[in-house]
Amino acid sequence: MTVFPELSEHAATGKIAEIYAEIRAYCAVPYVSSLQRQLATVPGCLEWAWAAMRPAVTNGEIPEAAWRQVESMSLPVLPPLTRPKLRTFAVDAASESTIHAIYETFYRASPVNMIVGGLIRRFLTSSNAERLSAVDRPVSRPWSPPPPLPDLPNFVADGNLSPDTRATLAQFETTIDGSVFIPGLYRLLAHWPAYLGYVADHLGSARRETSVLAVCREVEDRMATQISTIAAGLRPALPPFDGATARRIVASIDVYRRTSPEMIVFSAMLRGALPPPE
Repeated sequence: MTVFPELSEHAATGKIAEIYAEIRAYCAVPYVSSLQRQLATVPGCLEWAWAAMRPAVTNGEIPEAAWRQVESMSLPVLPPLTRPKLRTFAVDAASESTIHAIYETFYRASPVNMIVGGLIRRFLTSSNAERLSAVDRPVSRPWSPPPPLPDLPNFVADGNLSPDTRATLAQFETTIDGSVFIPGLYRLLAHWPAYLGYVADHLGSARRETSVLAVCREVEDRMATQISTIAAGLRPALPPFDGATARRIVASIDVYRRTSPEMIVFSAMLRGALPPPE
């Protein structure tokens, strides 16, 4: 359960479907994040937010700023995982390629989501005077996103999860307003329960290490700087919903502010522990 329900990609129509397609294209990812899928269930919200941010997405400003921050970071490492060991987790060659794609996707999508979510939060918490004081943007330059990553599998249906796998996933739960949220990274890894157990064992202690927490904070700080810079050139319209809805959206975004740095750092750590792609 999440703070808002989600509008799935296959159920999207009209303007929402168009926005979803642009998110996939310009962020070069094979799926639309749960953040955007949640915003799409609030009447007018995703359309409003995307209209404000689209110029800074389609010219590459937001994606490149997000990716640049994480590419220049020194991230922690995990002990290497051998290919024979992977096979004991029932991860065959095809599954190994899929797991690589999962980590690449989260490493690419999460930085962009941090800036997108941060911008929306800023739009909703800024005064009208701040909104109108944006500086003029330079003329948009042509930009082509990188090639998209491979499609990812669907999440394992709840009814197909074993009790042990449910218990493992529960280790990654976070709660807000009484609702439970499990980041999609771990829900995807549930296709390989034994490997998910390895991930839980190795990240369980790493998630509490001072050095790892410091890197997650550095990610937040870097993205906050980019959000301030990019927001100065955007003039969002007034939101098409009331203040109570705005506060719920901010609360939902705050979940991602906590989990997205972990997705960046942990997907990089786990990807680095895998054998190089064959």
